[in-house]
Amino acid sequence: MKFRSGFHRFNQLPDVYHQSEPGGLLWGAAVFDNVHEHLDEVVRLAERCPEKYQISCFQALIRALVQSDPSVPQNGNEDAHLFNGNGSKDETLSANPRGSSVNSISLNDGSERGPIFIDQHQIPEISISRVYHLDGNSYRIIVKDLKEKTNSKKQVKLALLLGIGGLLSSGQPLFSKERLIETCREYGAYDAPNFASHMKKQRDMFISHGNEWSLTVPAQLRAADAIKELAS
Repeated sequence: MKFRSGFHRFNQLPDVYHQSEPGGLLWGAAVFDNVHEHLDEVVRLAERCPEKYQISCFQALIRALVQSDPSVPQNGNEDAHLFNGNGSKDETLSANPRGSSVNSISLNDGSERGPIFIDQHQIPEISISRVYHLDGNSYRIIVKDLKEKTNSKKQVKLALLLGIGGLLSSGQPLFSKERLIETCREYGAYDAPNFASHMKKQRDMFISHGNEWSLTVPAQLRAADAIKELAS
């Protein structure tokens, strides 16, 4: 796969990667040992994503693995430090870089995951405002045309948008069954007999948590593309 040529440099990084800014990350040998131990599994998972998403999937999986290590300091900007697409450690994604597309968008999730998502996927501010109305910790999908023909595809796209709405407003890519049903009804896409089956067919994108669903990494990538498409 193409992304293999990027992550092979990961094995050549020094034992310690230090981000010297206040609140930066210190990655010691123990962290790298943990990542190396699970690297093959991460690669296999990333290769299961569509080719155009593989690099982003790999980055997200590595980030999640690093954050799970108890030796990594936990702070509000931890998600902002990523390997870039070519595997280099010298370039990082800032949660609020100069000229960021989210400078004037009010996102009150408290964890900065919303701004990081927008910056990581290079979604223009105007695209967010065309698809969502954000008001503090609440949001509403306002796009008129979902650009889909069937109810099943409309339901899936609405579920993706709701998940990102949750990410932007509260920092978690979650949405409830009731919210999805209500939104599908608003768009004339609620198919009661097949509602559950539409979600079960998309197990690679939606994970059930009782009465809620969360978006997987591949789902978040698809949602980013959907936002750009709907805002165009």
